[in-house]
Amino acid sequence: MTLAANPDTAPVILCASARLAQGIRQWLQQTYQQQGQSQWQAPQVFPLQDWLNQRLEYAILCGQIDIAQAPLGMLSSTQEALLWEQAIQHCLRQHAAIDLFNTNGLASAAMEANRYLIEWNISLDMATISEETRQFLHWRQQFQTLCKQSGTLESVRYQTWQLEQLSQHALPLPTSIQLAGFDRINPHVQTLITILQSAGVQITTFDNSVPAQQTQRMTFAEAMDEMRAAVHWAQQQLAADPQAKLAMVVPDLDSQRETLANLLDDTFHPEALHPAQAESPRCYEFSLGLPLSRWPLVHSALNVLRLAFQATPLPQSELSALLADIYWSQALYEADARAALDAEMRRQLPLQVNAYTFARFVARKQQDEYPILCPALHADLASLLTQAKQTPRKQVPSAWVASFTELLTATHWPGERGLSSHEHQCQTKFKAVLTQLSALDGWLGPIDAMSALHRLSQLCQAQIFQPQTVRLPNITVMGMLEASAQPLDGVWVMGMNDHVWPPLSRTNALIPAELQRQAGTPNTSSEVQMAFASQIHQRLLRSAKQVIFSSARQDGDRLLRMSPLIQAIPEITATAGAATLAETLAGNSTQDWQWLDDHQAPPILEGEHISGGTGLLRAQALCPAWAFYQYRLKARKLETPHNGLDAMQRGDLIHRVLAAFWSQQSTLAWQAVNIEALKTQLDQIAAEVIAAFNTEFAQPFSVVFCQLEAERLSKLALTWLWEVERERPQAFAVTSVEQVYKPLIEGIQIKLVIDRVDTLDDGRLVVVDYKTGSMPDFKNWASDKISEPQLPIYAAFLLQDADIAAVCFGKLRLTDGGFAGVAAEDDIVPGIKAFNHEKNKLFDPAQFPDWPSVLAHWHTQITRTAQALKAGEAAVVFESEQDLDYCDVLPLLRLPERQLQFEHLQAGGGA
Repeated sequence: MTLAANPDTAPVILCASARLAQGIRQWLQQTYQQQGQSQWQAPQVFPLQDWLNQRLEYAILCGQIDIAQAPLGMLSSTQEALLWEQAIQHCLRQHAAIDLFNTNGLASAAMEANRYLIEWNISLDMATISEETRQFLHWRQQFQTLCKQSGTLESVRYQTWQLEQLSQHALPLPTSIQLAGFDRINPHVQTLITILQSAGVQITTFDNSVPAQQTQRMTFAEAMDEMRAAVHWAQQQLAADPQAKLAMVVPDLDSQRETLANLLDDTFHPEALHPAQAESPRCYEFSLGLPLSRWPLVHSALNVLRLAFQATPLPQSELSALLADIYWSQALYEADARAALDAEMRRQLPLQVNAYTFARFVARKQQDEYPILCPALHADLASLLTQAKQTPRKQVPSAWVASFTELLTATHWPGERGLSSHEHQCQTKFKAVLTQLSALDGWLGPIDAMSALHRLSQLCQAQIFQPQTVRLPNITVMGMLEASAQPLDGVWVMGMNDHVWPPLSRTNALIPAELQRQAGTPNTSSEVQMAFASQIHQRLLRSAKQVIFSSARQDGDRLLRMSPLIQAIPEITATAGAATLAETLAGNSTQDWQWLDDHQAPPILEGEHISGGTGLLRAQALCPAWAFYQYRLKARKLETPHNGLDAMQRGDLIHRVLAAFWSQQSTLAWQAVNIEALKTQLDQIAAEVIAAFNTEFAQPFSVVFCQLEAERLSKLALTWLWEVERERPQAFAVTSVEQVYKPLIEGIQIKLVIDRVDTLDDGRLVVVDYKTGSMPDFKNWASDKISEPQLPIYAAFLLQDADIAAVCFGKLRLTDGGFAGVAAEDDIVPGIKAFNHEKNKLFDPAQFPDWPSVLAHWHTQITRTAQALKAGEAAVVFESEQDLDYCDVLPLLRLPERQLQFEHLQAGGGA
């Protein structure tokens, strides 16, 4: 049949995307207003698919198309992916490794391959196809069967049917149509153009281009420099013309989005740092929003539901995020308690925890000797798990939506405070997605909770959300494939490196690559990609009066090259980047900098208690600021959760085993000791120690784990006793084990735990401290700053009237165990020479003529360290940064700032 043209003279604009259509409508309306018009005909601007749907619906209503012969509808992308997954699972149901297949990824590849076959008219030779293609065709046959059962078509076949109807029936059409945003004309669009032109419709390209008056390119060291320069350029443009319309084009927008938003806020909206201004209107906008699942309010809902139904353990990182989440329970009122729970959880629970163990942990913490009270969290968590357990194992999606809603209500989601405008819009969109899930009853049937939650997460990931704002932005940040709806004053295109643009070619693995190259399908070859990129490049050149392209020279240590598309553009000197907010505030300061020396902390008052043990004096010796922040201000880092035992816990266990062993006997007649009997004794002690230790954890270790750990402890203790202690040249008796002391040093009480004190036959003492990790650096015992003070304190303060023969560390290791330390003479402990031995370079004979001088040195230097602590000395002073490797409060030391101060002083600045 011949198509009839509509006599309407108003042109219709068909757009490649709904966003572009909306933008063109807004721009046309602004243009009419600027021309002084008070009324005008609404612009006929549609996304292509919407216009086709409108024409075909009109034809069906008018009876031109038999509704009985029409498909029931077009599958949404979610429904299409779902049918592909079902088709693939049906075909692979007999496969032995079906559980290993990623059906979601296979469905995405199959959707693309199916679209290529239909849209690009690719014919397959069944005699030469690969096994992958053969499998795909099996899936495709099953997919089409499922479509037939539902009476619907996937989008590409539905569009094919629409084009057929458009060519066969005389439908009313406009006299002219303009196409906007079609950088690549695929065969379907070309077919539509041919059909319309044969009906007498004039087809043109929507042209809002502006001849570029200035085209330049710049090269920067790194991508961050590009972004800072682009923001600075936008700032200059808006300063010259506050009404200017600008765009920043970023090829990898998703990865750069957060950094670019921070730089724009730093420059244009520093007030947005204040929480109350976080949602204030911006002078910029991103052309696309984020997946709904990435918005905190929805992310919170999905995490709460996952906690309710996931049978496998959750990583502690997710539980920590839930504790910090403000969108459920009484998060604001119980924020401090939740933070304390997080710290305790890291210490007491393994790396992965199931929901019920987590709930028991929270419940127990409500009744501890020192409770962490969060009754609302406790009640809401219990209610969540109880209701989840009572839900049917399988339900249809609409029933799961009702259950999910009840569970979120039980946890008081979305929180105790009122929602902002953006949050309210986000909640509304989430409810709409729940409605979409309810509509899948006929597609999915009864499913379990995790399958329903998986589908909900997929829908949230597919739904792009961006809050509506009232302010019309001056700056639009967009990706390379998006076209501007209006002429622009300036465009900055960044990231123009050859590994990014043109994009790399990528063929679909389910169709022979040669057939894709012959058809010229998207992304199929470097030639296709270059042609496509060149088309977009020409569009960018016509999009604004000023067009700037930029590239980076390196990414970290990797050298980069610019895109070949911009090599012919004249290069100019790179501009300076936008100042950060801190730099801006510093530059706007109305007075000179004041350099404050913060080395002095409040002195310790008489009777003031400071806890910390020998670690307090160690930190004071290494870096006084460390001691002040960690021990006086009680600053602590959060522990890193782990599975099993950490090095400190393993060391504590072997300490307990040896303490229990020497508590049963103080001496051993080594000549009469039987190694098998000794092993049996140690096996029994290790089993008792690990059993007692296991009761201290919120989630006890398994029986097998305890058995293995007991074997390790017994083997290590036996190796130490048999290979090290048995070789000692002098007989000894263990006279003190794990003794706790609290001496006063300059009025500061120090808690001290000495692992062991041996008494030799001549009455002299040997002080032993066990070490299982790296050996402490006892060489500092001869220096002015004793950074390993535990044994010197014991020798110089607690045993100052006793005759001490040696102070040493016991290296508890399976391979290179032994003693290390200082002795009054040779042959007291194996491996330790006398302090004044000719090979011992540690103690200078001039300064340490005898053994009492060593003890006196320890007493003097530790006293000085305590006096400095008592006086409030808290400067950031250290010998080497390696000394701070185990500092818990390293960020508080502000080492980069100290370096700047040092450089300032070196340059002659005032103190």
